[in-house]
Amino acid sequence: MTLATALRGDTSRFRENTLPAIRSAIAAGADALAVDLRMTADGHVVVVRDLSLKEDWGLERPAVSADLAELAVLGTDVELRIPTFMEVLAEAGRGRTACSLLCEVDSADTALAAEAVVGEHGMSDRVHYTGPVETLRALRAKLSAAPIALPWDRPDLPAPGVWEDLRPDLFSADYRMLTREVVVEIQRHGYGVAAWTVDDFSEMVRLAGMGVDSIITANIVDLVPLTRNRAQPTESGPQENPVFAPEKSGELL
Repeated sequence: MTLATALRGDTSRFRENTLPAIRSAIAAGADALAVDLRMTADGHVVVVRDLSLKEDWGLERPAVSADLAELAVLGTDVELRIPTFMEVLAEAGRGRTACSLLCEVDSADTALAAEAVVGEHGMSDRVHYTGPVETLRALRAKLSAAPIALPWDRPDLPAPGVWEDLRPDLFSADYRMLTREVVVEIQRHGYGVAAWTVDDFSEMVRLAGMGVDSIITANIVDLVPLTRNRAQPTESGPQENPVFAPEKSGELL
């Protein structure tokens, strides 16, 4: 089954990484959410990109230089504002199914602070962290069991040392570099494969046909019917969405 992953929520209708965008994506049937995490100066994890802080919220400084209270007043009302990670986790875990989360972080400290919040919500098996390779190396050194998604946008696969250092669960690649042969080889070693950012429907069809584990899109409304139609029928009753990646059976070197 290919997961339909909403990039920063339903951004076709709402501002990215806000609670309305998150709720709309979940209502549309998203299996997972790809969000951006930053830590404030007073240690709170919020869901926002530093680029968005400037372009959408009018703050000329990164999140790490501002307190939570300063970020909270940037919005126009109680809904259109920068949410905390705790609020997004609560939305993801609400209802009949729980969404998985792919969290882009800018530092190991941000991931560690987020992981503490994840543990409080009992969603440790549904959250992966991604970001610059050096950030992920630092995270792996501080938290040996951290669930990591290795991002990649190059035509060649990562060198053996990258796989060994990061021990990722998920290979998250620019969709343009993925072929059926690459997907099969990576999955053969037990790694999940995510493709980003896939907004064209014909490319969604192609990648779903390859059997990638997750398609990340800003066009979640078009993707969900495709992945639902390809999913195997299940027995009635409460269900949980699958996680991103299977258990690894070997190293891809």
